[in-house]
Formats: sequence, structure tokens, C-alpha cells
Amino acid sequence: MTSNATWRDAHRGRMIPVKFYYPADVAERFPVIIFSTGLGRSRDDCAYLGRYWAGCGYVAVHVQHKGSDDAVRERTFRPRKELQRAFYDPKNIRNRPVDIICVLDRLERLVRDGSTPGDRSDLSWIGVAGHDFGAQTVLALAGQVLPGQIAFVEPRVKAVVAMGTPVPLGQVPLNLAFDDISLPCLHITGTDDNSVVATTQASQRRLPFDHASGVDQYLITFRGADHMTYSGHAIQRAGGARDAMFQRLIAECSTVFWDAYLKQSDRAKTWLAGRGLNERLGSSGWAEKKLVP
Repeated sequence: MTSNATWRDAHRGRMIPVKFYYPADVAERFPVIIFSTGLGRSRDDCAYLGRYWAGCGYVAVHVQHKGSDDAVRERTFRPRKELQRAFYDPKNIRNRPVDIICVLDRLERLVRDGSTPGDRSDLSWIGVAGHDFGAQTVLALAGQVLPGQIAFVEPRVKAVVAMGTPVPLGQVPLNLAFDDISLPCLHITGTDDNSVVATTQASQRRLPFDHASGVDQYLITFRGADHMTYSGHAIQRAGGARDAMFQRLIAECSTVFWDAYLKQSDRAKTWLAGRGLNERLGSSGWAEKKLVP
């Protein structure tokens, strides 16, 4: 089931559009996954993830971030320049994590009121996922220090998934940026995951995984996947022939990760820690892991 809402953060005078994906069952409460959409994207982005997670027993909430959403590229004849400006704008860098925090606050109100989907949400187990600018947003809630020395830590979040994370080379020392990540994380990238707007190259996407320690970290690298793979290429664009396959693997593997860290499934943790993840990826990619005993 799906529904839309637009919430207002009165403190900032800011509107936050969201889209819900949730199971039809109201007899049970499900862990919650917040999805932070990428630069130039709307709450409808990565719908395949919301649908899949909801089908596997999660409430998914896709968040659109004003100031760095689809309106930025639709209102100009120079979308790349405007997207660059939005990506480096300190207001957007700061507003995005606060948007997620506001969404969590509003979900708590829905739970108290018994309103849908609060009537089926278990806020004891919250994960946050994101693509591109959204990946930076969710890692901030896990302990990443953002450009401008901006730091957020959200104690309600238990695990994160970061897809195609931008790396702030030259803006924040890497050890300062990523060493304090304190939540289990599944990092996802591709061998062709070069930035379309900013400067991060495919080989640098693994740096958050390399620098984070002290808590379980996983890295999936897909062979031939690029930065548009996560959301999907336009039909006329080259490179999108394998999008459906990659997206199916992203949905399946991220769900096992959520099962391990939000549903506390020993079976899922064993699958991730053993050979299951690499066997499932097959020739499409490979997985690395840094596990805490």
C-alpha cells in the first residue's frame, strides 16, 4: 500500500514531502526504513525499494528534500550547474539530515495517534537508507562529519544503507569525516559509479567503508553499475540494460541487511557474514565485510 503526505517543519518554515510504502496488515507492527532521495530527485524515486521493503514486512518512508530535489533541474536550462550549486550549498547539506529527524518526530506522533502508517510502525527499530546526496545524509545520522564541520547523530536509527556515497575530498579530512560512524552500514557502489555532478570517482566510493571501524560494515561493488543504476536510466540513455538486475539485487541484499539489524535475525546475520552474499551476487559483483567480533 502507498500514500503521500507533505509535512511542515514550523521551526524552519520548510515543507517535507514524503511517500509511504507499507504492508496492508494492521495486526502487526513493522520496523521502519526512511529513504533519503538523491540530488535532483523526488519522493517517487527508487519506488522499487519502497515496494520491495514493504512486501518484506517494513514500513518505508521516502523523503523529498526541498532545495536539492527535482525542482532544481526542472526550472533551468542549465540543470548540471544548478544541481552542482544545490549539492554544495551549506543550507542543503544541513537541511537534509534535519528533514529526516523531523520525519522521525512526525512518525512518533502518528504512532501516538494511531494514524496510518503509524498504526503498523515499530519505531524501536529504524533504519535509514539513501542514494547519492541521500547517502551522505544518512551517514551523517550515523556519525559522518559533513563539509562545514556539521555533525549529526540520531540515536533512534539502528542501521543505515548508503548507495553511491559522495566523498568530500578536500573539504573534510577522511579520518574526521568517517572514523566516527557508529552504526552498522551496508555500502553499495559500482565499478563505473563516477559522479555526474560532483567530483567523486568510482574508486573513491569505497572510502567510507575503508575508514569506518568498530561496528559492522559491508561493501557491495557491482560490475558495470554506474551512478544512475540505483534510480534507473532513462530508456534512451546508454548503460541501463542491466538496471533491473542490479536493482533486484540491491532490494534483496539490503532487505537481508535490514533483517539482520532491524529484525535481529540470526539467519540473516549468518548469511551476510558467510558466503551467502557473494554467492547471491555471483558474476554481477562482489562483497567485502568488516565485522566486529
